[in-house]
Amino acid sequence: MTPKPHIITGFSAAPDGWRAAFKWPDVKEIIVVPIIGWATRTEGVRRTEVGHFEVEPVILFDNVGEPLITTVADSLHDWADGEELHQIIAPGFDVREVPDGWKVREYPD
Repeated sequence: MTPKPHIITGFSAAPDGWRAAFKWPDVKEIIVVPIIGWATRTEGVRRTEVGHFEVEPVILFDNVGEPLITTVADSLHDWADGEELHQIIAPGFDVREVPDGWKVREYPD
């Protein structure tokens, strides 16, 4: 069955401070974006393969004029340059295990 993006059956807002960190190997950066909620999905819908989440993180790319609310799974599916999920970060914690020579930055800095 082909995954169907954007079908969410339930949503819970995330408390402030939850974030997702993505590795962008072509620029040697870890980009950190806010998690705004957690979604449950219907059978056959795209899910993040890393971490075996019971719920799917919903993230915000707060671009001016073109904000994007999507899931981690849909973002990873749409990117084609080797990007991957590095870490889900709980409130009060920082990115860990940053590769030598890489930068960490909050999106959209």
